[in-house]
Amino acid sequence: MFWIDPAMFLILFCLFFYVFSSNSITVLHRIYLLLHIIFMIWPICQFVAQTASNSGYQLLYLSGSYVGLSLLGVGWFVLTVFSTGQSYVVRKSRIFMMAIPALVSVAAIVINPSGMFLSINDTIESEKQLQHGPLYWVMIGQLLVYVAVSFAIMIYKLRTSDSKRYRTLVRTVLIGLMTQLLFSLADLFVNVMFIDHLDHYVPLISVGMALTAIYLVHAIGRNKVLDIIQIAQRDVINTMSTGIIVLDEFETIIEVNKVIKPIIRLRIGDKLDTAMIAATFKEEAAKEFEVFFNEVRNRPMDRVEFELELEHDRFRHIIIQSAPILDQRRAAIGRVLTFQDVTELRLLVEESNRHNAQLHDRNRDLMLMQDELSQANKKLEQMAITDGLTGCYNRRYLLLQLEQEVLMNLKFGISFSIFLFDLDYFKLINDKYGHLVGDEVLCSTVNAVKGALRKTDILARYGGEEFTVYLPHTNREQADLIAELVKEAVESNRVHIGTGEQSISVTISMGVVTIEHFEPSVIEDPKAYLREILAQTDSALYEAKYNGRNRIVKRKLA
Repeated sequence: MFWIDPAMFLILFCLFFYVFSSNSITVLHRIYLLLHIIFMIWPICQFVAQTASNSGYQLLYLSGSYVGLSLLGVGWFVLTVFSTGQSYVVRKSRIFMMAIPALVSVAAIVINPSGMFLSINDTIESEKQLQHGPLYWVMIGQLLVYVAVSFAIMIYKLRTSDSKRYRTLVRTVLIGLMTQLLFSLADLFVNVMFIDHLDHYVPLISVGMALTAIYLVHAIGRNKVLDIIQIAQRDVINTMSTGIIVLDEFETIIEVNKVIKPIIRLRIGDKLDTAMIAATFKEEAAKEFEVFFNEVRNRPMDRVEFELELEHDRFRHIIIQSAPILDQRRAAIGRVLTFQDVTELRLLVEESNRHNAQLHDRNRDLMLMQDELSQANKKLEQMAITDGLTGCYNRRYLLLQLEQEVLMNLKFGISFSIFLFDLDYFKLINDKYGHLVGDEVLCSTVNAVKGALRKTDILARYGGEEFTVYLPHTNREQADLIAELVKEAVESNRVHIGTGEQSISVTISMGVVTIEHFEPSVIEDPKAYLREILAQTDSALYEAKYNGRNRIVKRKLA
């Protein structure tokens, strides 16, 4: 039987490295590997003890194997707690309390007062020299307590849990513990109670540990019972700039990466307490955080996204996303929460919006300035072509307009007419009533003339009290009729002066020239022809004034 212990150690050693190298190491993997190390302590120490010739060294190595054995119970208990999803009950302060019975056994093994735990009797047969004292049975008792509690937890979980994944995981750990327990009890009866009936030591515990490890490693590798979530690989998520929290279906925290820890204090194995997390934020952010998690719980199969503004070490914008983790059958087995800090992006967007708003304001100001300039230009243009007192066109505009109109009329043989009139005895009005009354008379006369003209006719102040009217597309008969209407409108117009009901009226003398026929030669110099037309009109006006005023003198140019 000498070779069994080293063979079992070699198997356990190989299985340890197989688990370590072929799996993404999660919390459950680490817990199992610690238990696996405890497995390896027993056979290697038993083997070394058998090779030692000195009884003192034998006792030392055997004590080391029993130290590993005494820790086996608490190892199974911790694995049971984590595998049943109750890791939230395990705290640093509680771990020490839970491990006190095992630590007492370790102390008893190391101190071994008066050989009360283990001793070697050199006076009897070598196979029966190992003697177990009362403290040995204390160790056996604490192991049985740990095993009983572990069995109770797993049986309760199997009865109450509806999760297929948890049931498979608990069943795997339960079978492993039962295998270990059966071989350990067999070793206790064979190698301790009935050692007097045997010729040599039978390493049943080593065999049980190896078989248990083979079974658990098979479950780890093939059934993935310890892989609570495959996509949350710690070595990957810790390098991400996005905060990640991985929850199982009972909202127990499975993984947390380093990014989220400065923002929210969480520990693996805790239940996700949203109220406690929300309490770390300001009032408004806390309410929004609660609203988000209520939405997540109401829509467990949907992706949920929410943007949260919070003040931590500085003001931050956080986008929180919740996505379900689905198994092969599309059943939810957990949830991934991601926290992405988009503060810099929001600051850039806000800065861009501020620049855009400033540009918009500047563009609006420029548009207002352009509009004001346009209005000012229109006013300047209007002032440049109109008379400031009467509001009708001035002489400059009239001459420019007549130059174009005359050329077009000459080209296409279109008849037109021109009036030139002034107010009779206007100087006497200025002398008698003053220039303000004179100006009022001029403006009132202009309004009366405009009322008698057509929309296409152009009225301009020629100078002083003289006015010119251009009548496009107008023959002699039409011009004569319009001239009479203008004369009558002015004569019937009453201009009120002073504060009373006193009023005055004026008359006009008018010269009228109508052009209906054109000589081809005049097209060669239209400006000279225009000067001749205006001279004829002025001559007709003077003839009207010379013949007694308040009359119309008409002329027709061929």
